[in-house]
Amino acid sequence: MKLLKGEILKNEKYGENLYKMEIFSPYICRNAGAGQFISIKCSKEKIFDPILRRPFSIYDIEKEFNVFSILYLVKGRGTYSLSLLKKGEIVDFIGPLGNPITFNKNSNDYLLIGGGIGIAPLYLVAKVLTREKKNILFIAGFKNSDFAGIEKDLIKNKVYYNIFTEDGSYGNSGLATDFIKENINKYKKYQFYCCGPVDMLKVLQEIFLGKKISATAIVEQRMACGIGACMSCAIGIKNEDGEIVYKRVCKDGPSFNIMEVIFD
Repeated sequence: MKLLKGEILKNEKYGENLYKMEIFSPYICRNAGAGQFISIKCSKEKIFDPILRRPFSIYDIEKEFNVFSILYLVKGRGTYSLSLLKKGEIVDFIGPLGNPITFNKNSNDYLLIGGGIGIAPLYLVAKVLTREKKNILFIAGFKNSDFAGIEKDLIKNKVYYNIFTEDGSYGNSGLATDFIKENINKYKKYQFYCCGPVDMLKVLQEIFLGKKISATAIVEQRMACGIGACMSCAIGIKNEDGEIVYKRVCKDGPSFNIMEVIFD
């Protein structure tokens, strides 16, 4: 992990309030893995509003070009400031943060479930597994068509996918979790990786309960320092003895066994 600066190569709009930013950084491309994230200073140099950095999952890594990217939604001052940055400007960030995902080399079948901006870390997971010739199904669920822009990336990397929208404006009409519930017996031997809103992860917990499914949740959490010092991102984890212990999403995660996470 290092304090870094990188040149913005692209900051394009992918949908309503959705952006993809590409950043030149040989260090991140050499050292980051799927599931990790960076923390960006969203204000310009010598300006400290907002004062706290913002965490963003690493969406993609193109090692051959020393370029990585993040996918983000404009929700507040920090992300709004990011959306105004142009090609050639410099961003200040810390990374890579968190722990990279370690995949089971004996597994061949994977089902990825992303909800909303939770698709961001899963895209890199899908890319890594695709290059390892694994069998992957990427299920993405959104409220509407605002995330339609990510489809071109899935197609580019030859990822087999299925998109659901709640309002039926794009892809299939309905909830991604309903698809999982209806087809769970077909995929119960797959390795699951999930990321998205807490409500979605709670539903998946209920679906997986008692089925001996291997499922990992990449947890999204508000955080301040991003390096494990402030404890602001701590979540409850049920250990093997059934006791609840608290772990830091930024330092101990962000990936956890979904059946062990206590979602408040």
